[in-house]
Amino acid sequence: MSRLELNGVSFKYPRGKRMIFQDVSETFESGTLSSIEGESGAGKSTLLSLLSGLALPTRGRILMDGEPIRDLTEYRRNVAATIAQGNHLFEGRTVLENVTYPLLLKGTDPETAKEKALEYLAEVKLDPELATHFPSECSGGEQKRVAFARAMALDNPVILADEPTANLDRENSRAVADILVSLAHTRGKLVVTATHDPLLAECADRRLILHEGFLERK
Repeated sequence: MSRLELNGVSFKYPRGKRMIFQDVSETFESGTLSSIEGESGAGKSTLLSLLSGLALPTRGRILMDGEPIRDLTEYRRNVAATIAQGNHLFEGRTVLENVTYPLLLKGTDPETAKEKALEYLAEVKLDPELATHFPSECSGGEQKRVAFARAMALDNPVILADEPTANLDRENSRAVADILVSLAHTRGKLVVTATHDPLLAECADRRLILHEGFLERK
């Protein structure tokens, strides 16, 4: 079982004068979906970026399975898979190539990588005809599914999603929520999402609120 811990974490930007949040302690475990909620500007995305290994806290520690995270590159490569709000898909690659890419980086042979990528795309219920399309030829909801399939291809124990239902209609938002729940409950991943979407938050096993620099349980 994987365990990701925030231990007395505080953070401010290098040139910032105030702490975005302070003395945050919380534990996340595999098999659960946790939501981090709060008003715009509360620091949800910033907190998720720390959990993603994109930055180090100003004070306090972040631990994975009891060990402090020191090598952020290694952590991002083998532990935390992040779905950014903007998806960050490769525009010059097809949908299938986007999902195949992380598998090839890990040494999977091309034919097996293609087969696995198609399985992940099927799991997120993407129309198989879109596999040969480029991301710009897909809708926002379809691009989000591709981003999830690519994160799943990494097969990392931690999956972090920043505002994954932003700009999506209710049907696509529900589909994204179902994917996140499945990742936690079926695949046993440790899943954390920053969201302002009540529909997604209500699907979470644990709801946390970031308010005035402090993280509270709802």
